[in-house]
Amino acid sequence: MKTLKTWLVASMVALSLASCNDDDDDNTPDPVTGDIPTVASADPQFSTLVAALTKAELVTTLKGAGPFTVFAPNNAGFTKAGITSLDGLSKEALTPILTSHVISGTVKAADVKSGAVKTVNTSNDIYLSKNANGVFINGNIKVIATDVSASNGVIHVIDNVIVPPSKSLVQIAQGDTNFTELVSLVLAADPAVAAALSSASSGLTVFAPTNAAFRELYKTTPKATLLAPASKTLLTNVLLYHVVPNRVFSTDLPNVSGPVATANTSGTLTFDLAGQPKVVGKTSGASNITAANILATNGVVHVIDKVLIP
Repeated sequence: MKTLKTWLVASMVALSLASCNDDDDDNTPDPVTGDIPTVASADPQFSTLVAALTKAELVTTLKGAGPFTVFAPNNAGFTKAGITSLDGLSKEALTPILTSHVISGTVKAADVKSGAVKTVNTSNDIYLSKNANGVFINGNIKVIATDVSASNGVIHVIDNVIVPPSKSLVQIAQGDTNFTELVSLVLAADPAVAAALSSASSGLTVFAPTNAAFRELYKTTPKATLLAPASKTLLTNVLLYHVVPNRVFSTDLPNVSGPVATANTSGTLTFDLAGQPKVVGKTSGASNITAANILATNGVVHVIDKVLIP
């Protein structure tokens, strides 16, 4: 009996020591607490972001009471955006970029809704799309981790950098040699077309046919016919059929379930997302969207390979 008692006591001591050792071996770090810059500084994936905030003198701002929601690009996101060094970027250049990543207030992942969102950069809104594949910003920036808590807000990790647009829809078209036909036809149409595309207050989506797409159209409808004075209304209606009077990013398309109204009030478009995304004209059929989400100050451009006919 004495031997049994001795064995039991020894076993209990051994178990107690093992439990203590297990606790000592648990090296899982506690989540970092503190304000947004403190949390970001403790995570190596945000080293470029922290350096950028420091150079732009925004650290003190983000240490404020807030609350703030920060869409934080990781280091790979800066590289993806072509920002491999901060040396060539001044405080004045960085500030509008970085402030476009910050929203006043706390927005958790569960509260995100599709649509325009105001940032602390009062000159640049961002546009969120929420679909079955996740949350996206401006159509091509994905939220890859959410709800990283801080004492003065929340951080969501993104895979690219939000760069404010600097050109209008018209300036984008005029600056791209793939759109010379489109530009010439817009200038020949009713002036209201060019005025609408130039409006600073507009939020438009333009499905922009390339020169090759127009050359294919000219095989059946010669350009001279479209430019004839008698065809001005036809030309205007065709061009307006390529314009949707709000911003529709490629990441919004999975949520579109029916016809979409265009600036041509008598025509609607539909979308085919099986395989390569397509926009479908009433009489022209499907056109491939070959490049998407080209952000303008007053809208967004998607490049297509076939002219849409209502």
